Amino acid sequence: MGQHNYSFRPDPEFNDGVFKPSAPRPVDADMEKWSFGDNMALMRALIRNPIETTGILSRSQECVQGKLFNQEFFTVAGPDLIKFLFVQNHNALAMNHMRQRILRPLIRSGLVAAEGEQWKRIRHLLTPMFTPRHIRTFSEGMRATMEREIPNSFKPGDDIRFTRVMLDLTYQILSDALFSGEIDGNRAAQVKDFERVLMTAGRPDPMDVLRMPDFLPRPTKLQGIRALKRIWNRVGDAQKQRKARMDRGESVPTDFLTMLLEAGDDEHAELTPDEIQDQAVTFIGAGHETTSHGITWLTYLLSQDQSAREKVEAEVDALDIDSVPIDKWPEHLPWTMACFDEALRLYPPAPFVSRELKEDLPWKDRQFKAGDQVLLNLWALHRHYELWEDPDSFVPGRFVGENRKKINPFQYLPFGIGPRNCIGQRFAKQEAVIMAVLLFKNYRFEYIGNEPPWPRMRITLQAENSMPMRVLAR
Repeated sequence: MGQHNYSFRPDPEFNDGVFKPSAPRPVDADMEKWSFGDNMALMRALIRNPIETTGILSRSQECVQGKLFNQEFFTVAGPDLIKFLFVQNHNALAMNHMRQRILRPLIRSGLVAAEGEQWKRIRHLLTPMFTPRHIRTFSEGMRATMEREIPNSFKPGDDIRFTRVMLDLTYQILSDALFSGEIDGNRAAQVKDFERVLMTAGRPDPMDVLRMPDFLPRPTKLQGIRALKRIWNRVGDAQKQRKARMDRGESVPTDFLTMLLEAGDDEHAELTPDEIQDQAVTFIGAGHETTSHGITWLTYLLSQDQSAREKVEAEVDALDIDSVPIDKWPEHLPWTMACFDEALRLYPPAPFVSRELKEDLPWKDRQFKAGDQVLLNLWALHRHYELWEDPDSFVPGRFVGENRKKINPFQYLPFGIGPRNCIGQRFAKQEAVIMAVLLFKNYRFEYIGNEPPWPRMRITLQAENSMPMRVLAR
């Protein structure tokens, strides 16, 4: 691990009952003296770890203008401005070029990368799959997978890399929900392929930053592209086999793959084979990454806050998981849910939402122009000095009772905002609730790293050291 610019003490400590995890110090940049060297440093930081580029002004103002090689951009972190741009004027926004150059090669027409009329059609067809009714249907399957896999994944006394174990576990959960386990062969290799894609293809290349033509190869991404082709082939084979069974009139599982194959209505054409493949790759990739990292950060924070952890353990111990319906579990776990929400505040799964304006928009004394790049930096928003008290500390009480009602709905956005918010957020939160209950009822986790885990962004926000933990029985 490289040297990092820690904001707080290198060794985890309790400070009057409030834990402050280590994080990148906000950058103090002087745009009036911006130089070519500053451009190069910013580009290197974007490639290495984009959240390390967050500036002091982004965490203290509503809108900050920046520049990279004469390309101007605006970082927004004010609730009113966020609502104005991403909700009231969402039709004036297009996808940012750099974001698309990263995502399009990975997921092609996957929902988070699709645009225009194709996106509208796919979103319409997928929305019914993520209703509360369908999530309840999948919940029992998620629980069964976890109860089968968790005892094999966590052995008391073992020292583990928590992130890697969680990635494997959540991949299995998604595999069962999406494909009924039909792509389970050599699961470890499949998880490794997704990790390789994110570590290589899932990061900006210098040629992306400089807007070089798409036909020029990106050497940093070649290894990830090979792994991605293996993922596409596995999903494509499962899709073809399922379609053949359906065409023969055979009984097939009622999972996401079947729903994708059956999607379509009188006004919207059914998904093409390529579109089905792309949605499946997107769901299993994004789904297992975001949930696994969210639970990983939650587990770390609880390992450093004894009081918060004991309250979580008391709640999950009191919950009768066999008599209370799964979709009602969150009602019995207000503190546990508050801890999870606070973990997502400190470590939003996808920290950046980047767009480009298609038309001029006036805002107060500012005039946004067509072509302006707009960056919603959730890392800055969730740690904004003007919006949060003690913003860098783990304070779950922010999300309990009346305190939660004081939070502006546009200052806490872990699953995005507007029409393009995360379609699978209900699924992800239900998965996280079940996971937290089954883990914390049976185990306690002790952080054993030599230094605090460093947050690193590779599309999703993850711990650079894979979170070393010791598993303890409760």
